Amino acid sequence: MNQTFNSQRFLLIIRLEIAEKGRTQLLMAAVLVGTLLLMMLPIMFNNEHNNTLRALHIIALIMLVLFGGSLYTNQVFGQFDSTNSTIAALMVPASRLEKFLSTLLLNLMFMIPFILLFVGLHYWTTEYANIHLITNEEKYELLPKSILYFMILMALVIQGAAFLGAIYFTKATYIKTAAAFFVLIVFGVTANHYLAKNMVPSPTYFSALPFAGWTMVFNKSGQFSNYTVDLPESIHYFVYALPIVVMLAFWYIAYVRMVEKEV
Repeated sequence: MNQTFNSQRFLLIIRLEIAEKGRTQLLMAAVLVGTLLLMMLPIMFNNEHNNTLRALHIIALIMLVLFGGSLYTNQVFGQFDSTNSTIAALMVPASRLEKFLSTLLLNLMFMIPFILLFVGLHYWTTEYANIHLITNEEKYELLPKSILYFMILMALVIQGAAFLGAIYFTKATYIKTAAAFFVLIVFGVTANHYLAKNMVPSPTYFSALPFAGWTMVFNKSGQFSNYTVDLPESIHYFVYALPIVVMLAFWYIAYVRMVEKEV
């Protein structure tokens, strides 16, 4: 098969992807969106401050936006899971790049609106709830924009990892992807903490996350002193750009894996 990219053929392969996977992926998307609405809308129907309802927004951010979408992404290369479907997929007259981009595009067409839906619902429902709280009730706090922005970037990194795992592993794809990603995160956090702690003189308490500031507490003759070391302003741009670079790297490795498998 000619491996040059052709825009007309690319549109045809997108139509084929929609025809073959559209119904299944739409049902999965409906479950995720429905669950998101069930977790985020109840805050609007209570005129008293309720920490549990606010916590549902945070749980939705972590469980659905960060990790729920990865389960959806993990199904994008399902046509290569069985012998019959793999043979049919290999016979499709399209280049690897066209197959790769069509699959990635359809996945992003759900993931990006899903993330934006969460952000929109969070601000809209929280502000609506604050307006309708009874007098003297404590107002709900919106999640800081910096936290939301970082979480959105992390959601895209996880999407990239799940996308790579979907083509890299052949069996128990989601479990192997999640395990590999978890081990990588634990190793990075542990190594960063170990190296950072060795740079300071034995604090009583020390906290250091990758690409974040340091928090130290020293105990001197019963007197506790707290110190915070923040990243320089210029480094913040690097921190915000790094997840995008990692995501693009995952996409590229996934494409290389497709070439290796001669898909």
